[in-house]
Amino acid sequence: MLVSSKRMTAEKDAAFKDGRETFIANFLAWHKIIAEKQLCLETNYSPDSIDKFQVNVWDDYRDEEGTYAYVDMSEVPDRICFDLLDHLLNYAKGNREIRSTGIKLGMRFYDSSSVYPALIGNKQGEYSLYKRWELMIFGADYETLALVVDQLKKVPPFEGKPIDVYSES
Repeated sequence: MLVSSKRMTAEKDAAFKDGRETFIANFLAWHKIIAEKQLCLETNYSPDSIDKFQVNVWDDYRDEEGTYAYVDMSEVPDRICFDLLDHLLNYAKGNREIRSTGIKLGMRFYDSSSVYPALIGNKQGEYSLYKRWELMIFGADYETLALVVDQLKKVPPFEGKPIDVYSES
């Protein structure tokens, strides 16, 4: 069956519009779910339920890109993660050995859906999306990062709880 170019264009435009609307609906729904989970975490969070905080320093990176540390505990709300990483950042900036490495430190809020939006609505991939605070570390080769991690392990407790800083490699 032959289809006119006008009809084909109209069908293509309609399919694009439907796909766009579906994506936007999935995108908004995912962000709403994440916001609701944060609200639930905020409501139910109790420092008494935690023996120690866990901070993972990511060590699988290219030197020129830098790396990051994050609170590796899904039961801790973003507000506490920020405060904990800020505590770690202030400790690192005041640590003579870390300062002597010449690394640069900072904070960011990372939303992986901004990099991988196609995973939203994809049930096999959506589980790997996240939003979190990260302590950024720039200018550290692997040897320097090991020294930084060793120094970060000496950070004073946060909210009366020890902080377990580790790098998985």
